[in-house]
Order: sequence, then C-alpha cells, then structure tokens
Amino acid sequence: MDRFQSMTAFLAVVDTGGFASAARRLKVSPSVVTRAVSDLEERLGVRLLTRTTRFVRVTEAGTAYADSCRRILAELEEADEHAASAHAAPRGRLTLTAPVNFGRMHVLPVVHDYLGRFPEVDVNCWFVDRVVSLVDEGVDVAVRIGDLPDSSLQAIRVGSVRQVLCASPAYLASHGLPQRPQELAQHTTITASGLTSTPEWRFLEGDKALAVRL
Repeated sequence: MDRFQSMTAFLAVVDTGGFASAARRLKVSPSVVTRAVSDLEERLGVRLLTRTTRFVRVTEAGTAYADSCRRILAELEEADEHAASAHAAPRGRLTLTAPVNFGRMHVLPVVHDYLGRFPEVDVNCWFVDRVVSLVDEGVDVAVRIGDLPDSSLQAIRVGSVRQVLCASPAYLASHGLPQRPQELAQHTTITASGLTSTPEWRFLEGDKALAVRL
C-alpha cells in the first residue's frame, strides 16, 4: 500500500473511531487497515494511535498528522479534478493555418463551431497561400493540400481534393490542345508562387506518377 493509501486508511480510523469501522468504509479487510497504520507509524517513528481491546485513541502526534493528511489529500484531489477539467474543457490559444480560399470556405465554419463549444479558447487563423513552418512560426495545426514530405510532425488525412487542369477556349484555339502532360513545358501556364519550393504539376499516367516542372 502506498503512502497516500496509508494516509487514507489512517484518517478513516480517526474519523470512524476504529479499525473495523474504517475497513467497512474503505471496503477492505481490517487487517489491511491495521497494516497500513502500522507501516505509517514505523515509517514516521512515532505512535499515531493508542489501541486497546475496547477503544482506539488518537495521540497528540496523530492529531497533528491527521490534520496534515487531510490537507495533503484534499490538495491531491483538487489537483486531479483540475487536471481532469483542463482535459475536458480546452482553454488557451490555438493557432492554425490553411490556404486562403480553403480556409475561408471549409476551415472557418469548423472554427466557429469549435468556439461555440469551447468559449475559453482563442483561435488565431492564418489563411495564407504559402507553406508556414509550424515550429519556427509557432503554429499548432496546419491544413495541407497535397503530398507531404517526410517529417517528424504528425499528419492525419481528413479528406481529398480533386485538381482539374483548365484552359480558355481562346488559348487552345491559338496554341493547340496538349495531348500529354510533358507538352505543358512548351505552353504558357498560370500557377501560384510560394506554395512549393519547386513549381511543378503532378499527374498520373495510368498507375505511374509524373511531375512536370513549370
């Protein structure tokens, strides 16, 4: 039996006035309570209770120790409740980032719902079309669209996005329709800068991945 359990057993004896009644309260055998109190007295080197066949009396040292045990066990219970409530009800600041359009369309409604459920949280949203370093810029959560490089960060797939390659009818009439992805290198393309370190579009030809540098 650890020290906190021994303290609990000792207080039960003090409060109920006997070992048998303390055992009934704690739902253990009287021998367990007796051993717990004996271990405490041996560890402390002082007698906490005076026992006879007719009564149990708390010594002066036992009275002082009982007061200390009540305070310690109460603080322990308060610490447990505080930790449990902190886990059950999030609070503090949460910083997240996502691409501009995706963030406004899909992330922001989730943030609104989250704040309604957990009003003690402050959410700081960075909707930018660039890759934000979570570690360097102090970001907690990032929504990424595309393949992730090897990283020590944890990633969870939450959905899929289908990308479509488009061109205006006037452009195709003037420059022709590319038949294979490799032909895009000879065409005029529009792409967002700053999203990746190497500007390239990725395709699938059958089951084979193909990257076209722009």
